[in-house]
Amino acid sequence: MKKKIVSILMACMIASAWLAGCSKSSSSDAKMKRSTNNNVAAETTAAYAAEASAEAYYDDYDSLDMSYEGADYEKEAANNGGGSSQSPDVKADAAKEMLVFRCNIAIDTLDFEQSLTALKTKIEEYHGFVERENQSDGNNTNGRYVLEEKDKDYYYTATIRIPSAYYESFVSAASGIGTLRSKNSSVDNVATRYGTLQNELEIYEAEYDRYLKQYEETEDESIALQIQYELRELAITISDIKTEMSMLESDVAYSYITITIHKVSEKEIKKVEEEVKEEDSFGTKLSKTANESWEGFLGFLQGIVLFFVANWWILLILILIFGAIFFSIRRAIKNAKKKAEARRQELEAQQFERMKSYQMAKEQSQAEAQARQAANQAQIQARIASQRAAEQEKAAQEKAEKAKDEQEKAGKEEEKDSGNETKEE
Repeated sequence: MKKKIVSILMACMIASAWLAGCSKSSSSDAKMKRSTNNNVAAETTAAYAAEASAEAYYDDYDSLDMSYEGADYEKEAANNGGGSSQSPDVKADAAKEMLVFRCNIAIDTLDFEQSLTALKTKIEEYHGFVERENQSDGNNTNGRYVLEEKDKDYYYTATIRIPSAYYESFVSAASGIGTLRSKNSSVDNVATRYGTLQNELEIYEAEYDRYLKQYEETEDESIALQIQYELRELAITISDIKTEMSMLESDVAYSYITITIHKVSEKEIKKVEEEVKEEDSFGTKLSKTANESWEGFLGFLQGIVLFFVANWWILLILILIFGAIFFSIRRAIKNAKKKAEARRQELEAQQFERMKSYQMAKEQSQAEAQARQAANQAQIQARIASQRAAEQEKAAQEKAEKAKDEQEKAGKEEEKDSGNETKEE
């Protein structure tokens, strides 16, 4: 925590220096600002050195703490009756190799509270702490399904951080608070990663010192501002690297033990023992499977009934809501059908009117056509009759002229005949 505070103060000082460098641009104030920036740079350097000395102090403190733990390790292990197989030399090699120990333990117990109390006591004895934990009695969120104590299923799960010097002793002691069902352990060596971070830290610190030296020597304000930006970025990077190194150191110093405690009953233990003793025949498997299936079915029906009993008011509200929605949809469908039927009838009436108008227009057009045809025929007949009358009149005229010519011819012949008779006389 102190490291972070020092890093934050250093970043704030650099930011203040940058703001001070940007506040004025006149040449008359350049010297004053230059001296101010130099003072800030000096303060930053001092803070950086203070952080380095503080970190060295923390490292010395951690080493002292580990040495204290190593000195009292065998004594406390003997007092607790644990008996460790980890010697001081092995512990020193583990610290040198930077090993991170992890272990998962599953324990069954008949007395849940007693085992939980014993675990808490062991954690305190071995100078550990609980990083996270979760306890459940098997009920659901509202706690209404499991009411009787004998039907509750108690579980406790916790992630515990124990000093690595006490890792094996604590695992051995914690495994004895109940019946050990499973234990899985692993070891991670983070020395390579830690060494890489150390090399990166040295590189960035050397670059930080180089930029700081350039910042103190430069007279150009624009270059000084750029150097301030680089210093700020390097300070943030250095702080991140130190934070990650601190996390690795914490993981090495304090091992991870995840423990799960499950409460079981004597009836369950006897049932398991009897099942193990029974002959593993086909009939036994069949009977067991049938019983488990029937019990599962009854549990399912019981859960459904209890769910409806516990949530009847919710179901009633849902039924009312769905009923209102159903009848609203049904009414809307009926109204839509009525509107569709009315629309269909309206369309049929419009179509009938259109057909009627079309028929009347058709009949009218046919009557008009017939009238036009009759008029045309009358005109044709009149023209034919006039032509016939003209032809008859012409024929009569021709006949009359012919008769007149014949009369004149006959008169001339008579006159001629009469003149001949006169001459003869």
